[in-house]
Amino acid sequence: MLRIYFTLVALSLAVLGTFAYGEEPPERHFKPYPVKKSDPSATSTDSPKASVSSETESKITGPTSLTTYKPFGVEPIASLKAHPPTSGPEPMLTLGAKNKPFTEPVFESDKLSYYDCEGIVAPWFQELVTAEMNYFNELVQMPMIRGNACVVGIYNNKSLTPGKISLQFYSSVRQLNDCVRDEVCPIFRSVTLLPKKDVLYRSYFLSDMARKLISQQCVTAKGKLFTDTSCYSVD
Repeated sequence: MLRIYFTLVALSLAVLGTFAYGEEPPERHFKPYPVKKSDPSATSTDSPKASVSSETESKITGPTSLTTYKPFGVEPIASLKAHPPTSGPEPMLTLGAKNKPFTEPVFESDKLSYYDCEGIVAPWFQELVTAEMNYFNELVQMPMIRGNACVVGIYNNKSLTPGKISLQFYSSVRQLNDCVRDEVCPIFRSVTLLPKKDVLYRSYFLSDMARKLISQQCVTAKGKLFTDTSCYSVD
C-alpha cells in the first residue's frame, strides 16, 4: 500500500514535503527568536497580537538576545547545547487518509486516540521539538526530557477540535501511562501543530500543578518566538 504523506489542515489535506518551511529553508538554529515586548521601537508586526506576514519572517537573519525573556531569572544553558536539524528527508508526520496513522493506537479515550510517536513523527522533527521543549523547560525550571516518552494525540469527532494533532512528551514511560491512561498529570508538556498561512506553527503548553504553573509559547515555522501566548492568538 502506498504511503501518502499529509499535512495537518483542518478540513483538507495537503502534501507535506517543504510545506512547513516554504521554499527558503530556515537557518540552522533551534533557539527561538523572541519578540521584545518592551521595545518601544518595535513595529506592530512584532506584537504577539498583531499580524505576522511571511515577508516579515523572511527578513529574520539571526537570533536576538534572550535576556528580555527570563520568567524565573534563568539563563538557559543546558538546553542550548543541543543542535537539532530544522528539516529532513521525511515529512514531519507520516499519516494516511483523514489524518489516520498507519499504526494502531496505543490507547483511546472519549475524545482522543493516542499513538506512539515512533513511525509517525520524523526523527529530525522529534529531535527539534524536544530541543525546543527543553529550552522552555529550562526557562520555567521544569525537568528536561529525552524525548523518547512521546505520544501523538489525535482528536476525534466527539471533541471540540476534531482533527487537531498534538505531541505529548513525558520524563518517563511511567509518567506517560499515568497521564494518558489514568489522567494523572501533575506535569504536562505538549506541542500542538497549528496550520497558519500554509505553514505549521508550534504551540507549546507546559504545566506543573504543584507550582500552579502554566507556560504557553508559540514558535513560527521559521523559528520566531512569541512568548506567553499560544499560536491561536498569533496571526
